[in-house]
Amino acid sequence: MADSPLLSTSTEDYLEAIFRLIVEKGVARVRDIAAALSVHKSTVSSALKALSEKGLVNYSPYEITTLTPRGQEIAQNVSGRHEVIRRFLAEVLAVTGEAAETNACRMEHILDAEVLNRLSQLVDFANESHEKGSSWVQDFQHYSKQRSKRRNHRMDSDRPIEVPGKKSHQRTPERGNEETMLTLDQLKPGQKAHITRVGSTGPVRRRIADMGVVRGTVIEVVRIAPLGDPIEVKVKGYSLSLRKGEAATIAVELS
Repeated sequence: MADSPLLSTSTEDYLEAIFRLIVEKGVARVRDIAAALSVHKSTVSSALKALSEKGLVNYSPYEITTLTPRGQEIAQNVSGRHEVIRRFLAEVLAVTGEAAETNACRMEHILDAEVLNRLSQLVDFANESHEKGSSWVQDFQHYSKQRSKRRNHRMDSDRPIEVPGKKSHQRTPERGNEETMLTLDQLKPGQKAHITRVGSTGPVRRRIADMGVVRGTVIEVVRIAPLGDPIEVKVKGYSLSLRKGEAATIAVELS
């Protein structure tokens, strides 16, 4: 993946936003660009004029904005960098969807081609290893969750003991944190829970959603294979079989 020329972060963000809007909606209007970047329409108009002067977009007031061949090349490069980083964060580190998107937007501007290439290779290696039965990615994600639980437990333990009649100024941890961190693969046969989040992305998320595994649905663990994989569950009266790695991405709250 080739590096794009030295451009400002703002310029790359504009080109990427225009590119994505054209892919998703067929056109890139000023109001849509403004909404995508959370800026005012007058700011977008000024930016588009500057990009036009650089030969990166075709822009005229009240007309649809398009990318020049050079602008499209840069936009595709930025979008490709974004997707590599997002996949690494979501599929390897199990960072939640919104956080993965936000951090990918920041990181796409600073990582060079060699690092991005290695990240891309790592994501592909992780997926191929999973298909061959290796669970090192799931083992790491499980380890990370346990570390987070222990860290939160230590933070709770470090809270000062309240003296009767004296109010503590330290904020009490929100109730429900433990349930939020519970995932489907941690349930035992016979246990039921409400799905609170599906963390998978791409084809895996679509496959799970097609099976009825969506937020708010009640799911029951029916049986777990001797080696822990696959896990048989019941959703809306139907029996389904999920890989342990898929179940680990589904956050639940016990019914």
